[in-house]
Amino acid sequence: MNFEEVKHKITEWLNPILTEKDFFFVDIKISAGKRIELYVDADHGIHIEDCAFLSRQLEKNLDESGIVPENYVLEVSSPGMSNPLKVYRQYLRRIGRMLEVVKTNGERIEGKLLKADENGFVLQEIIVEKKKKKKEPTEAPIAPKEHYLLYSDTKKVVLQFTF
Repeated sequence: MNFEEVKHKITEWLNPILTEKDFFFVDIKISAGKRIELYVDADHGIHIEDCAFLSRQLEKNLDESGIVPENYVLEVSSPGMSNPLKVYRQYLRRIGRMLEVVKTNGERIEGKLLKADENGFVLQEIIVEKKKKKKEPTEAPIAPKEHYLLYSDTKKVVLQFTF
């Protein structure tokens, strides 16, 4: 099984359906253990019925093509809240949310997503100053700092959860 050929075929088969329904690919993972994981999303969110529909369409094509072994495992799902953001449209859905960013150089930044474009995004980092006097609060916010980060300069971007 040629992984790149399978990914290409999956994209070719599903692109018309995704476009029609206003869904988009987030990621396709294929493991040597005959497992295919397809992550899709939509600007308005995606539902389990949508994933089931896409799975049925894809299974039909995969079975007829013979490009995967008979006993492959296919999973079609949304990327989930804890998975890293991968594509531009995911960022658009999360404007106003808190993100944790790990840059390719290892630097970590946390902040609020202000806007995104096709090349990168703006993150408003809230910098906290440590106080040394015991009677004062231990942390005090200072002026926020905005960063324009290119997608190519990020290693991992995940949503932050506050409870």
